[in-house]
Amino acid sequence: MYPKRIALTASLLAPLAFVTPWASADEKHEHDHEQQHRQHGAHVHGIAALNLALEGQEVHIELDSPAANTVGFEHAPSSEADHSALDKAVATLKDGDRLFRFNAEAGCRMEKAGVTSALLDGEHDVHADKHTGDRDHGKKDEHDHEKREHDHEGETHSDIEVAYRFECTQPGKLTQLSVELFEAFPGMEKLNVQYVVESKQGAAELTPADHVVKF
Repeated sequence: MYPKRIALTASLLAPLAFVTPWASADEKHEHDHEQQHRQHGAHVHGIAALNLALEGQEVHIELDSPAANTVGFEHAPSSEADHSALDKAVATLKDGDRLFRFNAEAGCRMEKAGVTSALLDGEHDVHADKHTGDRDHGKKDEHDHEKREHDHEGETHSDIEVAYRFECTQPGKLTQLSVELFEAFPGMEKLNVQYVVESKQGAAELTPADHVVKF
């Protein structure tokens, strides 16, 4: 059983905690409070955050992005076009081997990915069936939606979070990561990365022109 939370070292400017979409309710509740605090000060369209940690042979990645960067909107999907755009974005986000390319010598392959967002009716991971339920939002859905989103000056802000787990056959040879999010999502303009890889830790700012992190 893999860990559900990974605390990165305190020397980083913003210590990170990873919570996978398959974590317990208590862990998610605590994480929601952390996310809400962070989102109020960090929700900027075009900018996203990526946290990475290597533990043993596992690489855990957490992506936190405004929904506008990947879906194109942040309101609750109401039309078929909205649902289609959301489904397409979720499918692309779950393709971790396409979005994150480690140097070949490390032998890293994605084992699991899960997507969570206020825009989704529930949690979506690579083992779940495609959502085919009633598209209508009842009173409970509206209440949950209101709880998980926050309004600022009349605008609704929603984030999409994705947790990935990769297995590496040669983790000691992990030296770099090429992030292909910019190609997949043109709305993504900047990615703030923080990482801990064995004894190495640091941060990087990626853009479409410079999207490789070297450890």
